[in-house]
Amino acid sequence: MKPSIFLFFISILLTHFTVLAESKVSSATIENMQLEYIDIGAGDINIIIESGVGMGVNYWKPLLAKLKMLKHRVIIYSRAGNGCSTPTIDASIPESNKRLHALLKLLNIDRNIILMGHSFGGIHVREYAISYPEQVIGLVLLDPSHEQFSKKLIQLNKAWAVRDNKRLNSLLAQSQEWQVLQKIYQNEQLKDKGSITKIPTVIVTSSKLGESDWWIGHSKQGKEIWR
Repeated sequence: MKPSIFLFFISILLTHFTVLAESKVSSATIENMQLEYIDIGAGDINIIIESGVGMGVNYWKPLLAKLKMLKHRVIIYSRAGNGCSTPTIDASIPESNKRLHALLKLLNIDRNIILMGHSFGGIHVREYAISYPEQVIGLVLLDPSHEQFSKKLIQLNKAWAVRDNKRLNSLLAQSQEWQVLQKIYQNEQLKDKGSITKIPTVIVTSSKLGESDWWIGHSKQGKEIWR
Protein backbone atom coordinates (compact mmCIF):
# COMPACT_ATOMS: atom_id res chain seq x y z
CA MET A 1 0.00 0.00 0.00
CA LYS A 2 1.31 3.43 -0.91
CA PRO A 3 2.22 5.66 2.05
CA SER A 4 -0.28 8.33 0.92
CA ILE A 5 -3.14 5.82 0.86
CA PHE A 6 -2.09 4.40 4.21
CA LEU A 7 -2.06 7.89 5.76
CA PHE A 8 -5.47 8.58 4.24
CA PHE A 9 -7.00 5.55 5.95
CA ILE A 10 -5.25 6.40 9.21
CA SER A 11 -6.77 9.90 9.10
CA ILE A 12 -10.23 8.41 8.55
CA LEU A 13 -9.80 6.05 11.51
CA LEU A 14 -8.55 8.84 13.76
CA THR A 15 -11.51 11.02 12.82
CA HIS A 16 -13.89 8.13 13.48
CA PHE A 17 -12.47 7.33 16.91
CA THR A 18 -12.24 11.02 17.84
CA VAL A 19 -15.94 11.48 17.14
CA LEU A 20 -16.77 8.33 19.12
CA ALA A 21 -14.70 9.55 22.06
CA GLU A 22 -16.39 12.95 22.01
CA SER A 23 -19.85 11.43 21.64
CA LYS A 24 -19.91 9.86 25.06
CA VAL A 25 -23.43 9.83 26.48
CA SER A 26 -23.55 11.95 29.62
CA SER A 27 -26.28 12.35 32.22
CA ALA A 28 -27.65 15.43 33.96
CA THR A 29 -29.93 15.68 36.99
CA ILE A 30 -33.01 17.73 36.12
CA GLU A 31 -36.01 17.90 38.47
CA ASN A 32 -34.77 14.86 40.42
CA MET A 33 -34.52 12.81 37.25
CA GLN A 34 -31.72 11.89 34.89
CA LEU A 35 -31.62 13.10 31.29
CA GLU A 36 -29.05 11.54 28.98
CA TYR A 37 -27.40 13.70 26.35
CA ILE A 38 -24.53 13.97 23.88
CA ASP A 39 -22.56 17.21 23.64
CA ILE A 40 -20.23 17.50 20.63
CA GLY A 41 -18.48 20.26 18.75
CA ALA A 42 -17.98 23.92 19.58
CA GLY A 43 -18.90 27.26 18.08
CA ASP A 44 -21.07 30.34 18.45
CA ILE A 45 -24.20 28.49 17.32
CA ASN A 46 -25.89 25.87 19.51
CA ILE A 47 -27.86 23.23 17.61
CA ILE A 48 -30.34 21.37 19.81
CA ILE A 49 -31.90 18.18 18.42
CA GLU A 50 -35.37 16.94 19.39
CA SER A 51 -36.26 13.39 18.33
CA GLY A 52 -39.47 11.65 17.29
CA VAL A 53 -41.83 9.66 19.51
CA GLY A 54 -39.92 7.27 21.77
CA MET A 55 -36.53 8.07 20.25
CA GLY A 56 -33.39 9.28 21.98
CA VAL A 57 -29.69 9.85 21.48
CA ASN A 58 -29.02 6.41 19.96
CA TYR A 59 -31.15 7.28 16.94
CA TRP A 60 -28.67 9.98 15.94
CA LYS A 61 -25.38 8.18 16.54
CA PRO A 62 -24.89 7.20 12.85
CA LEU A 63 -24.88 10.93 12.02
CA LEU A 64 -22.46 12.11 14.70
CA ALA A 65 -19.49 12.36 12.33
CA LYS A 66 -21.52 14.53 9.96
CA LEU A 67 -22.87 16.68 12.80
CA LYS A 68 -19.33 17.17 14.06
CA MET A 69 -18.42 18.70 10.69
CA LEU A 70 -20.89 21.56 11.23
CA LYS A 71 -18.33 23.41 13.38
CA HIS A 72 -21.03 24.30 15.89
CA ARG A 73 -21.96 22.92 19.27
CA VAL A 74 -24.55 20.15 18.97
CA ILE A 75 -26.69 18.83 21.83
CA ILE A 76 -28.74 15.67 21.40
CA TYR A 77 -30.76 14.42 24.35
CA SER A 78 -33.36 11.84 25.27
CA ARG A 79 -36.58 13.24 26.65
CA ALA A 80 -37.85 11.79 29.93
CA GLY A 81 -38.86 8.17 29.45
CA ASN A 82 -36.79 7.71 26.27
CA GLY A 83 -33.43 5.97 26.04
CA CYS A 84 -31.86 5.87 29.49
CA SER A 85 -33.57 9.05 30.71
CA THR A 86 -35.78 8.67 33.78
CA PRO A 87 -39.47 7.97 33.09
CA THR A 88 -41.95 10.68 34.06
CA ILE A 89 -45.63 10.96 34.87
CA ASP A 90 -45.92 14.16 32.82
CA ALA A 91 -44.62 13.86 29.23
CA SER A 92 -46.52 16.93 28.03
CA ILE A 93 -44.85 19.40 25.69
CA PRO A 94 -44.67 22.26 28.25
CA GLU A 95 -43.10 20.05 30.93
CA SER A 96 -40.71 18.46 28.45
CA ASN A 97 -39.59 21.89 27.27
CA LYS A 98 -39.11 23.07 30.85
CA ARG A 99 -36.75 20.15 31.38
CA LEU A 100 -34.89 20.96 28.17
CA HIS A 101 -34.59 24.60 29.25
CA ALA A 102 -33.12 23.48 32.58
CA LEU A 103 -30.70 21.13 30.81
CA LEU A 104 -29.49 23.89 28.49
CA LYS A 105 -29.06 26.25 31.44
CA LEU A 106 -26.93 23.59 33.13
CA LEU A 107 -24.82 23.38 29.95
CA ASN A 108 -24.47 27.19 29.84
CA ILE A 109 -26.57 27.56 26.71
CA ASP A 110 -29.02 30.45 26.72
CA ARG A 111 -28.72 32.09 23.27
CA ASN A 112 -27.89 31.51 19.60
CA ILE A 113 -29.97 28.35 19.57
CA ILE A 114 -31.09 26.58 16.41
CA LEU A 115 -33.69 23.94 17.23
CA MET A 116 -33.88 20.88 14.99
CA GLY A 117 -37.00 18.77 15.44
CA HIS A 118 -37.76 15.46 13.77
CA SER A 119 -41.38 14.24 13.57
CA PHE A 120 -42.90 14.70 17.06
CA GLY A 121 -39.78 16.71 17.90
CA GLY A 122 -40.96 19.30 15.39
CA ILE A 123 -43.86 20.14 17.67
CA HIS A 124 -41.54 20.38 20.66
CA VAL A 125 -39.24 22.89 18.99
CA ARG A 126 -42.10 25.08 17.76
CA GLU A 127 -43.47 25.27 21.29
CA TYR A 128 -40.00 25.87 22.76
CA ALA A 129 -39.43 28.75 20.34
CA ILE A 130 -42.69 30.37 21.45
CA SER A 131 -41.91 29.85 25.14
CA TYR A 132 -38.29 31.09 24.96
CA PRO A 133 -38.15 33.40 21.92
CA GLU A 134 -35.13 35.33 23.19
CA GLN A 135 -32.98 32.20 22.92
CA VAL A 136 -33.95 30.82 19.51
CA ILE A 137 -32.55 32.15 16.23
CA GLY A 138 -33.79 29.44 13.87
CA LEU A 139 -35.75 26.23 13.39
CA VAL A 140 -35.07 23.17 11.25
CA LEU A 141 -38.09 20.86 10.96
CA LEU A 142 -37.42 17.36 9.64
CA ASP A 143 -40.68 15.75 8.46
CA PRO A 144 -42.37 17.43 11.43
CA SER A 145 -45.63 16.30 12.95
CA HIS A 146 -48.43 18.80 12.35
CA GLU A 147 -51.38 19.42 14.61
CA GLN A 148 -53.95 19.19 11.80
CA PHE A 149 -52.45 16.23 9.94
CA SER A 150 -54.74 13.60 11.47
CA LYS A 151 -57.84 15.69 10.73
CA LYS A 152 -56.78 16.23 7.10
CA LEU A 153 -56.12 12.50 6.59
CA ILE A 154 -59.60 11.69 7.89
CA GLN A 155 -61.04 14.23 5.46
CA LEU A 156 -59.09 12.54 2.66
CA ASN A 157 -60.38 9.04 3.38
CA LYS A 158 -62.10 8.44 6.71
CA ALA A 159 -62.27 4.63 6.55
CA TRP A 160 -58.61 4.32 5.57
CA ALA A 161 -57.43 6.85 8.15
CA VAL A 162 -59.48 5.38 11.00
CA ARG A 163 -58.24 1.86 10.20
CA ASP A 164 -54.61 2.99 10.22
CA ASN A 165 -55.06 5.04 13.40
CA LYS A 166 -56.37 1.96 15.20
CA ARG A 167 -53.27 0.03 14.16
CA LEU A 168 -50.94 2.84 15.24
CA ASN A 169 -52.73 3.20 18.57
CA SER A 170 -52.33 -0.53 19.13
CA LEU A 171 -48.63 -0.49 18.26
CA LEU A 172 -47.91 2.57 20.43
CA ALA A 173 -50.42 2.00 23.22
CA GLN A 174 -47.72 2.07 25.91
CA SER A 175 -46.09 5.31 24.71
CA GLN A 176 -46.88 8.39 26.80
CA GLU A 177 -45.58 10.58 24.00
CA TRP A 178 -47.93 8.98 21.49
CA GLN A 179 -50.85 9.81 23.79
CA VAL A 180 -49.63 13.41 24.02
CA LEU A 181 -49.51 13.62 20.22
CA GLN A 182 -53.07 12.28 19.94
CA LYS A 183 -54.31 15.06 22.25
CA ILE A 184 -52.53 17.60 20.06
CA TYR A 185 -54.26 16.12 17.02
CA GLN A 186 -57.59 16.47 18.83
CA ASN A 187 -56.98 20.11 19.77
CA GLU A 188 -55.61 20.92 16.29
CA GLN A 189 -53.68 23.95 17.54
CA LEU A 190 -50.36 24.87 19.14
CA LYS A 191 -49.27 28.06 20.88
CA ASP A 192 -47.93 29.50 17.64
CA LYS A 193 -51.39 28.99 16.07
CA GLY A 194 -49.84 27.42 12.99
CA SER A 195 -47.86 30.48 11.97
CA ILE A 196 -44.12 30.89 12.53
CA THR A 197 -43.45 34.46 11.43
CA LYS A 198 -40.56 35.78 13.48
CA ILE A 199 -38.06 32.92 13.36
CA PRO A 200 -36.18 31.77 10.23
CA THR A 201 -37.43 28.25 9.54
CA VAL A 202 -36.37 25.49 7.18
CA ILE A 203 -38.63 22.49 6.54
CA VAL A 204 -37.08 19.28 5.19
CA THR A 205 -39.47 16.59 4.00
CA SER A 206 -39.00 13.23 2.31
CA SER A 207 -40.19 12.86 -1.29
CA LYS A 208 -40.13 9.06 -1.06
CA LEU A 209 -43.48 7.35 -1.55
CA GLY A 210 -44.51 4.08 0.04
CA GLU A 211 -42.24 4.32 3.09
CA SER A 212 -44.79 2.00 4.65
CA ASP A 213 -47.16 -0.05 2.54
CA TRP A 214 -50.22 0.51 4.74
CA TRP A 215 -50.20 3.94 6.43
CA ILE A 216 -52.28 6.59 4.67
CA GLY A 217 -49.76 9.26 5.64
CA HIS A 218 -47.16 7.65 3.36
CA SER A 219 -49.47 7.45 0.36
CA LYS A 220 -49.16 9.92 -2.51
CA GLN A 221 -52.24 11.81 -1.31
CA GLY A 222 -51.01 11.71 2.30
CA LYS A 223 -47.67 13.21 1.27
CA GLU A 224 -49.44 16.03 -0.55
CA ILE A 225 -51.45 16.84 2.57
CA TRP A 226 -48.28 16.68 4.69
CA ARG A 227 -46.62 19.32 2.51
